[in-house]
Amino acid sequence: MKYRTKLYIALVAIASVSILLAILIFSFRTEKLVFNILKSRSITVVATAASQMNPQLFAEANKATSISDPIYQQAADVLRNILNANRRDDLFVSEVYTLYPDPNNPNQLIWGVDSDPFPTPPGTIYNFSDKDLILKNLNQDFADPKFTTDQYGVWLSGFSPIRDADGNYIATLAVDINAGDIHDRIKELVKFAVWGLLCALTIAIVIAHILSKKVTKSLHYLTGVVKQIGSGNFQARSNLASKDEFGELSEGINAMSKGLQERERLKMSFARYVSTHILDKILHSESPLKLEGERRKVTMLFSDIRQFTRIAETHPPEEVVNLLNDYFERMIEVIFTHSGTLDKFTGDGIMAEFGAPLDDASQEEHAVLTAIQMHKELNKLCDKWELQKRPRIQMGIGIHTGEAVVGNIGSEKRIEYTAIGDTVNVAARLEQATKMLNVPLLLSESTYLKVKDKFPFKDLGLMALPGRKEQIRVYTIDLDKI
Repeated sequence: MKYRTKLYIALVAIASVSILLAILIFSFRTEKLVFNILKSRSITVVATAASQMNPQLFAEANKATSISDPIYQQAADVLRNILNANRRDDLFVSEVYTLYPDPNNPNQLIWGVDSDPFPTPPGTIYNFSDKDLILKNLNQDFADPKFTTDQYGVWLSGFSPIRDADGNYIATLAVDINAGDIHDRIKELVKFAVWGLLCALTIAIVIAHILSKKVTKSLHYLTGVVKQIGSGNFQARSNLASKDEFGELSEGINAMSKGLQERERLKMSFARYVSTHILDKILHSESPLKLEGERRKVTMLFSDIRQFTRIAETHPPEEVVNLLNDYFERMIEVIFTHSGTLDKFTGDGIMAEFGAPLDDASQEEHAVLTAIQMHKELNKLCDKWELQKRPRIQMGIGIHTGEAVVGNIGSEKRIEYTAIGDTVNVAARLEQATKMLNVPLLLSESTYLKVKDKFPFKDLGLMALPGRKEQIRVYTIDLDKI
């Protein structure tokens, strides 16, 4: 995809997201503003009406058992007067009624007097969703915290206590305000806003097209100059004159072209003294390669599959490769999990170091944990192989801690990161010695002293390793106890 297309899409996307966000914010803020206005007005209406009512009349009306009771009718007329007085274009009160707690069950609300022509019978249990809210706020003026939507429309209810002259609670006066018309007006307002913003989006799309075309015109020209330089025409120059980033880029391209021209002249001169192969290697190298390593303390781990030669002789090479791949995948994951570095594969063996290239204060513990987990993973792997009619294998691991030279070692043609020194040799000999002692794991005293209290070690005494005159004390671990 061309940059011009990307820029155009980006500008249109930004405009679209901004407009959508503006619509959402406008809609949310408008509805919240209308809700707060209606809430304030509903509380004002219900609180004013409650303060002017005859508490004795409604105390008697609470005892009415039928809507035909004269006391009930007298109280209902009062509510209808309140209803008619508050039906305005900006505030449509649709119903006024009273509620009071059930004397026999304070957790229930009961309908009192209702202004509706077909009122709810007095004494009926009030089962609407705001029942608990009303019971919680019997002694104060309040309104529903949000619009209520049901099969009859959208509503907002306000509530205020009716008290007698002594301040005693008689009942709760409630007014239901029909907010459906307000909602329709909000939707109409949002619709006009959407149309206006869509017009703005159309204008933004046109401007984005013009802007992207103007920007990419300069970019297209500079790209042509760079292609000429890339094809070997180091005399190509940019003539773009503008006082912006493209002008700076143009100057940078010209400076690069001059530098490449000088580099080419130098290359042709230097080619008289060195071969093309050496010259290309020097020119393409960003920094000189360091072959020397650094001396540091490391913990080396060597592992090897026992009797692998017999397995390779008795199984097809494809099966042997698959077996090794499964094995190496599990073992490498264990090494990496415990902060180890995979140095190399030695046939069916693995060489790993801990404490390089980064220092590791717990390198000995990490190495031992790795060895233990490698044996556990091998057992799991062998259990799976048995089900596949593949052979079980055993593994020996040697671990030793000491100083070694670690770093990039090799030649100009091949470099690898590895460790060199007697520490490496000792670890390799310990792995070989596991076969003679018939143990799955051997580690030297230098490793043991750092982790002796963390694992169930067994002292195997002094041992002369193959190829070494000096004896070292070796240890193993009873893996069955871990």
